[in-house]
Amino acid sequence: MIKPYLRLGISLLMLAALLSGCSVQRYLKEDETLVNKYKINIAEKPKEINHQELRTFLKPRPNKKILFIRFKLKSHYRFQKKPSKFNTWMNKHFGEEPVLHDPDNLDEISRKMSRYLGNIGFFNSKVSYDVTYRRKLATINYIIEPSIPYKINKLEYQIPDTLLKEYISNTIDKRLIKSGDIYNAYTFDDERDRITEQLRNEGYYFFNRNYIQYVVDSNLNQRQMNVTVKVNNIKVPNTKIPGAFTEKTHDRYFINTVSINSDYHGLDSLGHDTLVHHINFWNDTTQYAYNYLVNEKTRINPNAFNSSIKLRPGLAYSADDLKKTYQRLFRYQILRTTNISFDTLSADTNSRHKLLDTRINMQQSKLNSFAAELEGTNSSGDLGIRGNLVFMNKNIFKRAEVLRVRLLGGFEAQTISSSDSLSSSTSLFNTFEVGFDGTLFLPHFVFPFGLKKFNQRYSPSTNITFGYNIQQRPNYTRYITNLNLGYTWSQNAKINHILKPININYINVDPTPEFQKVLEEETNPRLKEQYSDHMIAGLNYSFIFNNQNLLALEHFDYLRINFESSGNLLHAINGLTGAKKSSEGYYEFFGVRYAQYLRINIDYRHYYYFFNKTNSMVFRALIGTAIPYLNSEEIPYEKGFYAGGANDMRGWEFRKLGPGSFSGTSSYERVGDIQLEANVEYRFPIYSFFKGALFADIGNIWTYSDSETFPGGKFELNDFHNELAVDGGLGLRFDFQYFVFRFDLAIPLRDPAYDSGDRWRIQYLQFKQFVGNIGIGYPF
Repeated sequence: MIKPYLRLGISLLMLAALLSGCSVQRYLKEDETLVNKYKINIAEKPKEINHQELRTFLKPRPNKKILFIRFKLKSHYRFQKKPSKFNTWMNKHFGEEPVLHDPDNLDEISRKMSRYLGNIGFFNSKVSYDVTYRRKLATINYIIEPSIPYKINKLEYQIPDTLLKEYISNTIDKRLIKSGDIYNAYTFDDERDRITEQLRNEGYYFFNRNYIQYVVDSNLNQRQMNVTVKVNNIKVPNTKIPGAFTEKTHDRYFINTVSINSDYHGLDSLGHDTLVHHINFWNDTTQYAYNYLVNEKTRINPNAFNSSIKLRPGLAYSADDLKKTYQRLFRYQILRTTNISFDTLSADTNSRHKLLDTRINMQQSKLNSFAAELEGTNSSGDLGIRGNLVFMNKNIFKRAEVLRVRLLGGFEAQTISSSDSLSSSTSLFNTFEVGFDGTLFLPHFVFPFGLKKFNQRYSPSTNITFGYNIQQRPNYTRYITNLNLGYTWSQNAKINHILKPININYINVDPTPEFQKVLEEETNPRLKEQYSDHMIAGLNYSFIFNNQNLLALEHFDYLRINFESSGNLLHAINGLTGAKKSSEGYYEFFGVRYAQYLRINIDYRHYYYFFNKTNSMVFRALIGTAIPYLNSEEIPYEKGFYAGGANDMRGWEFRKLGPGSFSGTSSYERVGDIQLEANVEYRFPIYSFFKGALFADIGNIWTYSDSETFPGGKFELNDFHNELAVDGGLGLRFDFQYFVFRFDLAIPLRDPAYDSGDRWRIQYLQFKQFVGNIGIGYPF
């Protein structure tokens, strides 16, 4: 008897064969052949030869296939059969011209590959190809026989300018080409750019890469090269001898004056007074003077820019300081554009020590804005509608601070089981929410005592958020008050920190009389706390590492570690002051028991691109735990871990997985103290903004102790791996770059709610078991 999963595999193979039979070859002319695919075989492939780089020369690309069918090509032929304006439009947007095999193109590809191999040191490599024809499809196979690569034998520098030579010698340990390396023209270009960048950071304002030249002397028999790096002087036409040139060394430029106009309106320098403003830098004891142009309309205090302006009068010009100044000024929402210009007219033409007068002109955006927003909402499948009235001021305290205040209100059709709902309401929108929230963003560090050096070095920002929210549900009304103070700063281009030393959330719950009776009978303290008054008062810290290159699609890693604690300061104050505990044995703050816990979660992701960077594979791992202690027996319900839904275990509905092997039918949302999860997702293009994904998820949540509500949910170190859930599925994404709409369809493959020997569910799969999830943005 054929096993069910083997039968499934045979069925998939039969389906693939059937789909592949829906071919487009019947539309081709007698002398036409489609390009089916390319192959590249490299004999004894050296690690220096990149397979993906070679594939960039394989053009034209074959027609795209979806599930083994060239849908776009087939659509092209069908739309052409019946010419009309509509079919022409459809063909333009949803069709694709046939990619026909052209034998003349193969030699050109071979020549490009050969040139590329020469550029990376494998000169005179042999590139050949053969073509296999089958059913009017051509498969082209390129065979590459790499030559022995040329290596750098001796590397020398020829720099007539002694001062320039000194600067280059100081960073010789950072050079990208060394003796013994295989010759690589692309690395030579990178080294040229590195030297240019270094010199432009040392004051050589007009220096460019064209002054750097390589002289290469090769030895054919030994396959070695002697390389001389020449940094040439400037050639100036000789006024006395026509056609002749004289050489002069490169000039070094220093910042002379820096003038700042924070409200620039064209050539309007007249009418401005000059205020001399001083700035101190974190790694320097010197006070630097800046000319700040002001008039009666000037709205921004000069101190607003202290941590953003990096160009210093009296020091050598630095392209890196210029870049940092631009980057930091771009953070200011009050500024619409910023332009930094340099004037060399005042420079002494007879001196190598030249001066630059710097002018920073800023144009401001609109100070105040007001917006009315209406939006649809989707809270894990519960649809609703919400309206917002938003006011924003971009310079509230005259130092580029941004105040944003929002009034909000909305309705939602919340899914509630009959056993959970005690209300007789039959209204479609059974929940209501109204409130306000606000954010005050300050582009500097706000602290009781001065941290000028910290502000200068890391350019931090301060965020103060506050809000009050009323949520009316069928069984209760909840009042939420929050206040947060947070700081954000960048350690470098890859590492960011977020610290929230003040994080206060006060939740007041008013249950209906019927629901209050249910709560009184509830034995699970965590579930009771969810619907009772409680407070969280603590701090949060996040460490974020991200080495993504936004200018190029390259493999990158993302790591975020979140740490959170609550109640420690209040508990210490209660202990020191001898405060009395409540009748239940807990400390309270203004009559409300506060939570005390530690919580940490780690989110790691790796993004891998391939197939000419049009496809990607993304891996994610999640680890989280929360520990209550002293003033708490359970962590607050909203701080627990959940599994299931659009962004994690997609084979289960939102918060419907776990904890552990729990298999009951509790109407309560499932919550745990521990989370372990891993995901893998293959993302591929389908057409234009329409993209697809195949994915698998594995993980679960657990509790620290036994629970009457969730029996089987306790974490056991020697058995947790047997309680891991597994799902798989496919997804469709509408990726409009700035907005991504997503639909995922997944099915449980391994369900820990079943008995231990029956948790793999592949042989029992049914279509009705698929779970659909709608989301905005990518899941990770």
